[in-house]
Amino acid sequence: MDINLKYLSTGEFAKLCNVKKHTLFHYDEIGILKPESYDDNGYRLYSYNQLQLFYFISVMKEMGMSLSEIKIFLNNRTPEKVKNLFVNRINELSDEINKIKVLQEVLKSRVDKIQSVFNIDINSLQVEYQEEQRFFLSKSLKKDINKNLYAMIKNNFNEFIHKYSIDYSLSTLIGIDKNENKYKFIPENFLFHSQEEIPASRLFIKKEGYYLVGYHKGSFYTLENTYKKMITYIENNNLIMGKFSYSTKLLDALTATTEDEQLLKITIELENKL
Repeated sequence: MDINLKYLSTGEFAKLCNVKKHTLFHYDEIGILKPESYDDNGYRLYSYNQLQLFYFISVMKEMGMSLSEIKIFLNNRTPEKVKNLFVNRINELSDEINKIKVLQEVLKSRVDKIQSVFNIDINSLQVEYQEEQRFFLSKSLKKDINKNLYAMIKNNFNEFIHKYSIDYSLSTLIGIDKNENKYKFIPENFLFHSQEEIPASRLFIKKEGYYLVGYHKGSFYTLENTYKKMITYIENNNLIMGKFSYSTKLLDALTATTEDEQLLKITIELENKL
């Protein structure tokens, strides 16, 4: 097979590499890709074999290496060093891909949460059967919630989200304390959907069964009114309240410009059904 392997001019080589000639001039000046030869008039000439080296330089640039770093590497390259460079970058890319996947799930969760708002009657109360759910349980809120908001956030959001790659969909677990005919709703923990295996010490299982579901629009400080409405419904329908309630923000500071526009989903555990 007869193939013409003549040298390429700077213009021809630049076109094959999809760059401007000045890029090749600069690479020549700093010593990372010098012409293989020169013609009788002193013009640069490149070989087809150098196309692979140019591609390798482009790959290293995409990996974040500076031109000075590339020059040092090329001047000292060996098969082993090239292999190690690529293996390290493969590992970095795997970490980046995992972060992107987590972000994708976070965004999907947020979209689903917003979409659900369009399909509900926020004034309704409804008994629903719900399947068992497994949650990652935060540290207890009881010691922090009334005295140290900074500690509550630091001990839960920062530590657990970063350590366990937990997405942004969370609920608050609220214990129900009944004393005579009065109820107290006490925030106990945050609940997260974890994408990793949950340690036994942090596992909380929301049992399957029947729940009364309602919605609270507005400030947290008026939340008691919604609970009173739900308690009245429970009593009027001869239902028995369970041990826990769950609250989940559907519209928060990201999607509502004022606190009055925020929307909270309230789920109260029932021991029986209608």
